[in-house]
Amino acid sequence: MRAALIFMACALAATGAAVADAEPPTGITHALLINGGSRPESNYQSHLHHLEGMLGVLEARGVLRDRISVFSADGQNNTPDQAVRDTLPAGFWLLDGLPAANWLKPRAELKDSVLPGVTMHPANKAALRKWFQTSLERLGPYDWLLLFVTDHGTGNTGDPNNGAISLWREKITVKELRGLLDLLPPGVRTVMLMSQCYSGSFAAAMYDGDEPSGRTCGFFSTARDQKAYGCYPEGRDRDQMGYAFQVIEALQRRPTLAGAHQEAMVADDTPDIPLRTSDLYLESVLTREAAARGQATRVLADQLLQEAWKDRRQWDSRTRLVDRMAEAFGIISPRSLAEIEDYEKTLPELGERIAKGKDQWNAILLDLRKENMEEFLRHHDKWAERLKTRKPLDAAGRTQSLHELLSQLEQYSRDRPEMWSRLGVLRDHADRLSKAEWRLQVRRGALQRMRSVLLGIAGRVLVNRTAGSAPQRAVEGLENCESLEPGGVPPPGVETGELKLRPFPGLDAEIRMMGLLLPSWLGLTFGPVPAVEQSLRGLPAGASRVNQVLSGSPAMNAGLIDGDIILGPPGRPFESSLQLREWAMASPSGTPMELSVLRPGPTAEEDQNLELSITLRPYPGKIPGLPAPSKSSEVAPALPPDLVPVGEASLPDLSRKAHILFFWATWCMPCKAAVPEVLAYAELQGLPVLAISDEEPDVVSGFLKKRSEPFFDHVAVDSQRRSKDDYAVHATPTMVIVDDKGLETYRQVGYTLENGLKIDGWSWTPPRSDATVHDQGY
Repeated sequence: MRAALIFMACALAATGAAVADAEPPTGITHALLINGGSRPESNYQSHLHHLEGMLGVLEARGVLRDRISVFSADGQNNTPDQAVRDTLPAGFWLLDGLPAANWLKPRAELKDSVLPGVTMHPANKAALRKWFQTSLERLGPYDWLLLFVTDHGTGNTGDPNNGAISLWREKITVKELRGLLDLLPPGVRTVMLMSQCYSGSFAAAMYDGDEPSGRTCGFFSTARDQKAYGCYPEGRDRDQMGYAFQVIEALQRRPTLAGAHQEAMVADDTPDIPLRTSDLYLESVLTREAAARGQATRVLADQLLQEAWKDRRQWDSRTRLVDRMAEAFGIISPRSLAEIEDYEKTLPELGERIAKGKDQWNAILLDLRKENMEEFLRHHDKWAERLKTRKPLDAAGRTQSLHELLSQLEQYSRDRPEMWSRLGVLRDHADRLSKAEWRLQVRRGALQRMRSVLLGIAGRVLVNRTAGSAPQRAVEGLENCESLEPGGVPPPGVETGELKLRPFPGLDAEIRMMGLLLPSWLGLTFGPVPAVEQSLRGLPAGASRVNQVLSGSPAMNAGLIDGDIILGPPGRPFESSLQLREWAMASPSGTPMELSVLRPGPTAEEDQNLELSITLRPYPGKIPGLPAPSKSSEVAPALPPDLVPVGEASLPDLSRKAHILFFWATWCMPCKAAVPEVLAYAELQGLPVLAISDEEPDVVSGFLKKRSEPFFDHVAVDSQRRSKDDYAVHATPTMVIVDDKGLETYRQVGYTLENGLKIDGWSWTPPRSDATVHDQGY
């Protein structure tokens, strides 16, 4: 990283990179460093690292320690005020998302933040006001004040130009800060460098009148309506990320803050949108002029850019900056805002596809981790017991236990080559798409960085038309202010070498890579075959029953139908119910693949063994939907004639009778919790209830025989799921009320005791015994 930054600094310098590297006015540099932290739990160690880095670079550049004031959290109070957490071990991915991870992962610990040799004042408004009120004792009329803020910030939708910085358990707004700056001695120039979320809001502090005077300027990590990416805890597994760290790095090589900001625009590989006051002011000038002309700002800006390109040499340093960002982030190098907007239109759909693919790989990876962990615990009784009890552990105990578990779990996984390979493939796909998703977010931010540079060029063309105008003077004042050379000591020379950027892959390459990583699509829904049926038919453990084949899908084209049982590739039956989905997602698209399928007959002797050729397709942007649930007052579908009754009661004749359909499963806890209330409502209304499950009859019958609590009189099994498909039931429990005219009048999906049935005019209090049964997992 450092080498790449050095190369960028040299490259930018070689091209005459910065107007802002002009000789700064004389004056002594003072620095005010602020980290409010908000509260101990959100005062991250990265904030302290910001302060450490800035202190180090300022002292190296000749700023004396007694001219640097630090306001951080609760100041010198030795109570814990900072959240610190160890990074996760390399093998933690094997546990991620599992209960063991929640038990053993490092917790944030609260510690006292300390900077050796530095007096830290409390970061509150009273202490800051006192500092500004006594600033005459420290600052002279031609001095500089570098105001560095590392912290959290909040936006303001009602007044975007009046956001806030989080101090210690309080906030300070832009207007309040502007009031403090007005307390400084006349002639003092303040340069803000802010890394908090919504920091661009503080650009409004440049106005100390109708136009900026140049006494206050600044640099901001992101726009006034955007979060920033540099204030996260170490638990995100990447410390020292974001705009402020890049500026601190660049100040070791670049003479001025403007030059360091310019380098950070290329080097910061987060979605931050670094901005400076001069460009933001010029954008406001453009916006006012466009409104006066009845134009969109983009249209006026592009007209002015066409004028600018008639003398490209005048804008060479700024266009080279755009080119360097294009090289770093693998995107176009635009010369108009229209190009940026056209390019941006291609990104949302791409982002959605990447995010969906990543989520799909992560979901199946989590399932496979669960399966791997279950197998591990079957062979490690001691760990099974420890994870069952989950006794509270202190930090040292968690660390030791986590390393012990990961060591044994990883070795166990590696000793099962097929499982280890499957885990590795899924993790690789998810990780690569996650990185591609991040790069896409960074590219979006980079396009906005380019936009600010182009708006700056267009604005300068506009204000330069009238020499000596107030806007031209304001821009000159802001640029002079932004040219602060902290400490007045230039950084030491840097040797140039063959150091090169490690740029993002081009977007075209990213799209090609995505084509290889996005999951393939089979186009069906499925579930495990019940254990009883597996045993009766001698099916492999990974056999899966097809619940529904989607229209126009590869599964339909191959001849699969509802009720088929997929066994696996010929000669390689699936070992778990997860493998069908994994096989479908990871197999190549466009290549015929064979699957062994059992098509059940009326009896086991009439079963058909098939080998079907299936050609998978890339996952579609829009998947053919499952049937939509019928709307209230729509005609309810007729029940299929092949429903099988369970128990002694026959199925009721529900035609022309109001009734309730209760779709459930024996394993569904919310279904069981709903039974007492549905029974109570049905009894009050005099409605018969038909409970329908898609499980095997013996499974439902066995459940009812063991059950001592009241249940519905009429229970049916629909093994082919036809009633669920017709009624568009995708989750259990689903309760449907049909009136005597055959119209569906009420539908509820899901159930909790807290909310109950949401039928107008109905209320019900569960008996104490029912609540107790539910609490025990009934």
